Amino acid sequence: MFGDKCIELIKEVSRETTELIAPYNKQLVDEVINEMVTISQTLYESLNLQPNVESDSERNPLQYQNQLLVNKMYLRSFLWNKRCLLAYHQNRLERLKKIRWELGALLPIEVKQNISEEELHWFGDYSKNLSDYMCRLNDNKGIDLSLMRDPPKNLYIQVRCNTEFGPLDLDDGSTVVLSKDSMHYLPLSKCEKLIHLGILEQIK
Repeated sequence: MFGDKCIELIKEVSRETTELIAPYNKQLVDEVINEMVTISQTLYESLNLQPNVESDSERNPLQYQNQLLVNKMYLRSFLWNKRCLLAYHQNRLERLKKIRWELGALLPIEVKQNISEEELHWFGDYSKNLSDYMCRLNDNKGIDLSLMRDPPKNLYIQVRCNTEFGPLDLDDGSTVVLSKDSMHYLPLSKCEKLIHLGILEQIK
């Protein structure tokens, strides 16, 4: 029945998963598109095969009403498929936006394996536009908005280093060496990116 395949697509994006983004279901998307082509062709033929009558008085009222109902069914099925396809892809793009803000411009391998070529291209364009915008902020000095999404409670925080990182230059010209398991009291602005990458861990 028309529309059943679309319901499967919607179920996919609604399903709970431990993955950052579910695999792109190209086969099911293609099946929905092919169904839309079939509906479109059938509706076109139905409209063109209606009796060529000169006036409404020559129509068979019952047959005419039945034909209208059939055509409406085809049209609604087509629009339903279109709506579900848009919702499926919009949901995936929103997930990719979230990944960009939370993980940065470099996609993890497991994400790359689960997205289409078109989605990969879209992510690249979105990431570039976002980076260009952030670079123009603060008199072209740049601000990484992905690191400052919540107002800080303190300007300095206590952190522990989870790996051998090496020297970190601070804004006052001093340098600290981040070695594994070392603890430091550092400016939040210098730590957020490293915390995001798992190099540093905030000590509560």
